[in-house]
Amino acid sequence: MASTWVKIPGGGELRKMSRDHALTERYLEKFRRVLRPVHDTEFIRVFTRGQYALRPVFLSAEEIHRLTRDLEVLRGALYRLPHVLFDGDIAAFARANGMEKAQIRAVERESAAVPNSLTGMGRADLFLDRSGFRVMEFNMGSTIGFDGGDVCRGILADPEFSRFAAEEELQYVDTVAEQIRTMRQETGCAPDDRPVVALTEWPSNLEEMEGYLTALVRVWKEHGLEAYPCHVGQLERRDGKLWLGDRPVDVVYRQFMMEDLLDDDTDALLEPLLGALEAGEVRMFTSLESELYGSKASLAMLSDRAHRQLFSDEELDVIDRLLPWTSSVTSTGVTPEDGTESSLLDYAVAHQHELILKPTLLHGGQGVVPGWSPEVTPEEWRKLLLEALDGPYVLQRRIHPVPELFPDPDGGTKPWIVNWGVILMASGYGGLLTRCAPADGDIAVLNLDRGVLLGSGFHVASGKHHAQSQGSTVTAMHPGG
Repeated sequence: MASTWVKIPGGGELRKMSRDHALTERYLEKFRRVLRPVHDTEFIRVFTRGQYALRPVFLSAEEIHRLTRDLEVLRGALYRLPHVLFDGDIAAFARANGMEKAQIRAVERESAAVPNSLTGMGRADLFLDRSGFRVMEFNMGSTIGFDGGDVCRGILADPEFSRFAAEEELQYVDTVAEQIRTMRQETGCAPDDRPVVALTEWPSNLEEMEGYLTALVRVWKEHGLEAYPCHVGQLERRDGKLWLGDRPVDVVYRQFMMEDLLDDDTDALLEPLLGALEAGEVRMFTSLESELYGSKASLAMLSDRAHRQLFSDEELDVIDRLLPWTSSVTSTGVTPEDGTESSLLDYAVAHQHELILKPTLLHGGQGVVPGWSPEVTPEEWRKLLLEALDGPYVLQRRIHPVPELFPDPDGGTKPWIVNWGVILMASGYGGLLTRCAPADGDIAVLNLDRGVLLGSGFHVASGKHHAQSQGSTVTAMHPGG
């Protein structure tokens, strides 16, 4: 691993970090131009809205191995939370995550109908600071989206980059193939089964999501999967099966989220699906329960120093390295990393510029307030904390990401901040989703609606003469080579 000094925009501070930058440096020497997919697919156009990152990112084989292992350990610790903290009571775990009555009822019924329905599919969103990768969020389940493989294929259509990728023995993961493989494995479908899949949204979301869902089922069809977009209210139970119109459904692919289950008619909308699950008439990918483990409140449970004796030395090592201090917004005392007990309100007021306030269950940056934002005065910060006190919110230590260099359309290079979305599937590493924004900008939450650019990346093969790895990882080859 090379050690590289990187200049942080603003303040002139230099930070030393350990990471293999040699590959990126070789790339930037060859490609002083913006490199985006030469061609794209309907699915990627819909997902990214054409806002592509200016280049792919790169990870070494060692980084992929270490990240995958660390994230699997972290996920295992999250999956043990209901047992070590709540005696296996999933409803108590749901309440501690800030869920409301209709959400808790749904999770309880589904968990009883399909126990131990944990998933290998997830995406950890990380920043890279001077100490290494740090997890901001760990999203679990079927709603993580994105196919970095399409982006990588589009970039490989550039002949010059294709030659570079072959020389460097670069690979990418076919994320959709791994998504389908994971779904088949976790729903008990054999590789040659042809299940009818209902790609199911919440009624109020269907119109907005229709283009994405339609594009996704077309991608799935290319992989031999028969799927139909719908909303949960269109599913009916009759004759011992769950139906979508005149089609009997084998698998419900859940695209709706826990935050959707707050409508007055939630119970009625979910009844056919939950009844079919209880009767063993249909399978669902992934469970509602999986979102509990992807909650920011669950990260706070891992971070709580009062719980350290519940985890193994291996788990504690990963928690300490990957997870910034995270705490529920509580009226009781807290213990930050230095071991000093304090009132949370007093601590959060005193350390405003190093903390970020987040709702526990929302996604896409909704409700997130960075304490360092110039728009948040001390008075407003205190008011927000009081409103959030003992509610479904967490405070998390600010991460100071080290920028990556990207080509500037006007020439030269510029530092950009990268949110590394590391995808996990049942077989392990499942690809990358990056969100990128200029380091000198004022975007505190990297989200597409805030003008960031989306991309993906490649990793180095694990062996010098590696030809093709297991699973659906694809080796980039020079055309004709």
